[in-house]
Parts: sequence; C-alpha cells; structure tokens
Amino acid sequence: MDARIKATDGFLFHLVRKLRPKLAERVAKSDRLDTIILGLGGQGTKHAGLMHDFGTSIVAGIAPGGAGTRVHEVIPVFDSVKDCLVKFPDVVAASVWRHYSTAREAALEAIEAGIPLVVLISEGLPLRDVRDIIVAARKNKTVLIGGNTPGLIFPPERIKIGMLPDVFYPEEIAPGRFGPRGVTIISRSGAILYHMSDAMASVGIAQNAVIGIGGDGAIGSTFRDLVPLAMEYENTDLVIVAGEIGGCQEELLAQDVRANPKKYPKPLVALISGAHAPEGKTMGHAGAIVTPGLETGTFVSKKKALEAAGVPVVNSQLDLIEVVKTKLKGKAYFSPERYYAKMKSIWDAPPPKPSWTTFITKVEPNHLVVRGYRVQDLIERASLVEAAHLITLGELPDAERAASLTYQAVEAAKRPVPPVVRNPGEDLSKTFQKYLLMDEDLAAFEPAGKAAQAEKTVFALGRFTAYLAGVQAQAAALAAIDPGAPLAHAVYRAVSGPGDFDAKRARLLEAVIVASIDHGVTAPSAQATLIASSVRASYEVAVAQGVGAITDVHGGAGEKAAIFFLQCARAASEQGLPLREATGAVIRRHVQEGKRVEGMGHRAHTQDPRRDVLWALAEKSGLAGPCVAVSRIAEDVLREVRGLSLPINVDGVIGAVIADMGLDPRLAKALFIFGRIMGLSAHYFEEVATQPPMRPIVFGQAVYRGIPERPFPR
Repeated sequence: MDARIKATDGFLFHLVRKLRPKLAERVAKSDRLDTIILGLGGQGTKHAGLMHDFGTSIVAGIAPGGAGTRVHEVIPVFDSVKDCLVKFPDVVAASVWRHYSTAREAALEAIEAGIPLVVLISEGLPLRDVRDIIVAARKNKTVLIGGNTPGLIFPPERIKIGMLPDVFYPEEIAPGRFGPRGVTIISRSGAILYHMSDAMASVGIAQNAVIGIGGDGAIGSTFRDLVPLAMEYENTDLVIVAGEIGGCQEELLAQDVRANPKKYPKPLVALISGAHAPEGKTMGHAGAIVTPGLETGTFVSKKKALEAAGVPVVNSQLDLIEVVKTKLKGKAYFSPERYYAKMKSIWDAPPPKPSWTTFITKVEPNHLVVRGYRVQDLIERASLVEAAHLITLGELPDAERAASLTYQAVEAAKRPVPPVVRNPGEDLSKTFQKYLLMDEDLAAFEPAGKAAQAEKTVFALGRFTAYLAGVQAQAAALAAIDPGAPLAHAVYRAVSGPGDFDAKRARLLEAVIVASIDHGVTAPSAQATLIASSVRASYEVAVAQGVGAITDVHGGAGEKAAIFFLQCARAASEQGLPLREATGAVIRRHVQEGKRVEGMGHRAHTQDPRRDVLWALAEKSGLAGPCVAVSRIAEDVLREVRGLSLPINVDGVIGAVIADMGLDPRLAKALFIFGRIMGLSAHYFEEVATQPPMRPIVFGQAVYRGIPERPFPR
C-alpha cells in the first residue's frame, strides 16, 4: 500500500496549519511533510529505518559529532537541529529517541527551533526535565506528544513518527485510491492502541490519525488537549480515546466536555482499561496506578465521569466495535477484505534479502553507469577534475568549481616529492602505494565545505601525477606547468617530459585514465579500500590499500597486454606477415610456453563498454596503429587458435593504445591506477558516511540505488 493522499488533505497538515500558518503555506507548495529524528542509538537508528520504509519523509538525523554521515545510507546526519534547518527549513515534526539523561536537551532544541510537533519517545525523564520541556512547548506553541509514547501514525499520508506497527487502514475511495476521512484514535497505552486499530480495521472503519499520548506520569499533551484538535479536523468523523487507570486525564476530559460542549461537536467514545486492577499496584505504565483512598484514578471514577458527560464507555474491543458502528450509523470506509489482504501480504512476505547500498557505480553485463552517466560518455567528454567531482559528489561541477579544482590539482602536482626509489622487480602498484601512504602533504590536506571530498580527491590525483613524473624521471617537466592548465597537461608532462605539447595525445591519455575510474564495490581494489574504510583508516591509508591490490590479476594487465601487442606488431613487420597471421603465431607461442594472453576476458562483460569508445578516440586522434589493430582482432584469433571465446577487456585496450603511442608499457598499469584513485576515493567517502564502523561486508549483497541513468549534458 504505497499510495497516499495529498499532504494538504491530512491530519498532520491540519496541525501544522493551526500552529505554523506560514510553514503550512510552504508545505502546500512542496506537498512534503518533512520530519527529523533526534537520537541515533540502537532504537533510534532501527526505527528511523522502519519509519523511512513506511513512507515517512525523514530528511535528517541529529547526532552531535555525526555530521557528514548517513543513517541507513540515505538519511543525512547533522550535528544540530539548527544546522539541519539550514538545508531543510520546512521540518514539521521531530521525534526524540535520546536516553532520559539527555532527552531534555534534545526536546528543547527541537521545540526552540520552531518545529510544530515534537514526539518524545524517551521514557522515564525526571519530572523537572518534563516540566522544562512542557513550559518550552507551551511558550513556542508546539504540540508535545509524550514522553514514553509509541508515537503517531497518519495512515492516509503514509507517515509514521515513532514505533507503531502497520495495523491500520485508511479510507479507500477506490481500489488503491485513498481518502482522508475516518476516526481518530488517541490512547494512553500503546498495546491497547494497536488492538483498537486492528479492531476498527477489521470491520472497515478507517483511521486518519492514531496517537499514543504517552504512559509516563507527566506528559506533554493530554486527552483534553488533543481531542478538541481532532474534533476540529474536518475529516474526522469520530474520536476514540483509550484510557486506563491512574491519574485524572479521563476525569478532566469529561469535565471539559461538560463545560465546553462546543469544543466537542463530534461523537466521542471511550475505552477504559484496568477495571480489576488492585489499588496501589502499577499496571505497566508509571501513570497507570490507582492511588489508595482517592476517588479519582479508578476505573469506576473514570467511567462515571465520562458517562455523566455523555461519553459512552466500554471495556472490550467487541463492545467498542458495536458502539462505534452505531455512532457512525453503520458507515464503512473500505472492505475489510482489503485490510485482511494487506496484513496477509505483510505476514506472508519473505524476509528481505540482506543488502547494502552504493550510490556510485551500477555494474551490469556490458553496461557501466557512474552516478547516472554511462561510462562511455565520461570517457569521451569528461575531464579528470569533472570525473573526480562527479564520482565523489554525484554531479558534474560548474565552470567555477572545475577551475578551482584544476588549480588545486596542478598545485598539488607541482609540490616537491621525495626521489622515487624502486627496488628491483618492484611492482608499480607497490611503488605508488608506499609513496601515497607516506605523503605528508596528502595526509595534512583537510579541506572543508561542500566540495571537500572532490578537493581531497583531486589533490590526491595531483600528488599521484608528481609521483608518476618521478617514476618516469620527468619531475623537472612539471615545474613549468601553468597552474591554470588542465590536469591532463600535467599528466602529459609527467609521461612525456618537456618539448612540444601534443593536445591529441594529452586528451587520449585523459580518456584512458577516465576509463579506469571505477567498476563497483566488487572490484578487488574497491574491496581493499572498503575494508580499510570500515575500520576508519585515514583517507590515504584506505586509498593506498586499494592501489596495492591493483596487480597483474586485477587492473594491471595492461602492461603485459601492451608487450603482447608489440610482439604481434613486430612479428608482422619483421616477418612480412599479415597482422592476423602474426597474431596467431604469437598466441601459439604463448600457449606452448604456458603463458596467458593478457588483457583478455572479463568476469562481467562479454563486450566491455569502455572498449569501443577508446578505440574510436584513438582512431580520431590519429594515434591508433598496429597494436590497436591487433586488439580489434585478438578475440577472434584467440578463438581460432585455442577455441576460447575471451573478449578484450579495458586493460587490453589501454595496453594497445599505450603501445601505439610509443610509451613505456608500464604506463598502462600506472594510468589505470591513476583513474581508479577517483573511484577508490568515492568508495572511501561513501563507506565512512553511510555505514557503521567495522561492519561485516558481504560484497555480493551490494545494490546500486543511485541516480537513474541520464543523458550527459553536453
């Protein structure tokens, strides 16, 4: 049951309009009823997820020190209500789930921020704290529900604020089309409230609002406060109050009904629990106790007072059903079978499969989508800083932001680095890993603000450029780079050194790097970074872990693929053979020597989505030569020689491009690492922001729930 009525037709909007008319005007325009949650301990976090799944718009969680993280991967966390309202100024309700020792401060923060409805779930608050909260609520014209309340639910709007189970059903005008009319239920007891709602739904009587007022001895709103509010709502046909022994709420309500009958123009029915409770014994709630020797607070006193005010009183669900049906003159709001079918679907539903969310990259066979854009479009059109901004923050930067990021990246590249020393036989991934890990400038760079994640990432790309220049013995060539030049120019100098600048070669290098940006959370490099991130390792440690996992087996096959393609091209040239024949001969020799043909095969793709765009860009630039030509036929030749159908992968295409550009084959792996740093950065930030520390990560349970596929803007 996902359909809902318009926000402006429901009970919650009725409250907002009465308490905050200007806020109601904004809500009417947006058709949104936003809520927040204060207190993200075990229960707060659990029920935040359940409320969100029910349909409640929870725009923020409030947890001091938690700013920048997310609850259940989708609810942003702020340090304070004040900070939250800067981004979400139209919050209509807040629920407080803090421990009783700090619930006062949280409730006061929400009330004094002007939020019209505050639901105090916390129980057992000291009376002096409750006093302060109630005084603040009255001063600020805030409806305070609780403490010790199970919360509220508005079935027609699909809004739940608290822990109420889904045993409610709204008016159904037509199958799947709901309306706002029904009865309003207001109860001191949570358990009785659930049973009453189920009883009403079982005979086709809709509920437009269900409110648990709280079971503590002192609470923010009583029957006398809330019943008139419900009576004022045009779509409430009848109000049910569920009272219990203890206190004098029911007696005071009866007194007000007699003294101010105009406030109670609609039918009112009461159910009172505790008819057989002994004096002096607490029956569940702190407020449910009959004080010995007093005439108020007993079942008899409450029943007598309410009946004297003309309110029928019942003591069972069966009697309640009959009285309510009589008062409503037999009106039904929906077929009870609809309610039974809904409950059956809930109980029969299999438990949800364990999953967790990533918003970064969608990986499907022959299809890659990064933050909503096809990877082919990024390779063809995005610059390095644009790609870095996109993958970390979810959107492409504007021109001003892109220029700022470019300057930061190039400045980082021009900063001095220690001489790059490589041990004999040392893999490039290890070289880059150790220098990134020890880079004090990278560790010390801690940007703040909305673009901080993109700034940290491009700074890392700049530092990688400097180390790449060190590996290539081209460090001096970076010194002359204009700080305003694109980062791709710095990469070109790091790879090629001084001399004439070739824009086509620079652009092709940039495309190769962007092609390596990410391949989802199941890639071994991403897994390594995610595991380090889950224990809250620092950025440079987590990213370096991922870099170290880029080996010849994962991501680094481009170097050996480049050597293979060069061997094929050389054999064709030296032996005067057609390229296809020479390629077959080299493959046969590899087979005889027990060697792999690198750059072939992929666990997800039969046609790598990055392949064709890289080939096309190489052809367009005029840089495609015999190695690219071999990469185009390698799959067919391998099938002829070995009977294996292994498609060329992105490593293989990158290796072919690097070989035809006349560059050191090692650069195929280096440029793959360069691009993958962007993806590793994004996974680091997402893990830290959206997941609990040291969680058990089952990578196969990841589900992409990010931006749907969209056209590239240019």
